[in-house]
Amino acid sequence: MKKRKICVVITARPSYSRIKTVLSAIQQSELLELQIVLAGAALLERYGNIENIIERDGFTVSKKIFMVLEGENRTSMAKTTGLGILELSDAFYNLSPDVVVVIADRYETISVSIAAAYQNIPLAHIQGGEITGNIDEKVRHANTKLADIHFVSNEAAYNRVIKLGEDPAYVFNTGCPSIDLIAEAIKEPVIDFDIYEKYSGVGHQPDISQGYVVVMQHPVTNEVENARKQITETLYAVKELGRPVLWFWPNIDAGADGIS
Repeated sequence: MKKRKICVVITARPSYSRIKTVLSAIQQSELLELQIVLAGAALLERYGNIENIIERDGFTVSKKIFMVLEGENRTSMAKTTGLGILELSDAFYNLSPDVVVVIADRYETISVSIAAAYQNIPLAHIQGGEITGNIDEKVRHANTKLADIHFVSNEAAYNRVIKLGEDPAYVFNTGCPSIDLIAEAIKEPVIDFDIYEKYSGVGHQPDISQGYVVVMQHPVTNEVENARKQITETLYAVKELGRPVLWFWPNIDAGADGIS
């Protein structure tokens, strides 16, 4: 029997963690053929090019789409999405997938949904139905309306997708696939790598043997002008904790005020 081709489009490093265990399940299936398309920020070094990581994990990249326009502003976001539609349309035409999988809500993911839906390729959406109140929410709901199959991460999201008018028969509350990675980490909690070397830590290296705080700040797209101020305020807040902090933050010079 001919295998059904499942094309998963990964546009950013965090999207890979959301979908990694799904990729493994597809690859191991005797009924499915995995196609991976890497696009957008997932291919840029400054955002953490994940091509080598994916290949090291045993997956093969079927197609690479370079579509990010320089500028890092709202206009470049819109133009990047437009380029994505052009390039992904060709990719889907050549790969001829039976199903395309779009992940979550990053701004450029709408180009995945449009390119697939306009070519009558069934579209599966991961993590629809959630709310954040910014541009990501609009993109997420747009992806939901363009998608045919929905895999949501919680009951509230499940109900919200159905209220958007989607057929309950094609909405599945599977939970976020990244939970699988957490389960694996719980089984083997020992960190077998140097945190500072792996994540390019800068400055002094505090003693974290007695515990530490992990802080990850997600900028609000609609409040980009205040992003630096917001991160600075968070820096001062965590400084009061008096504990070593491992920071994960966007490409923003928020530490220039000399906070240590």
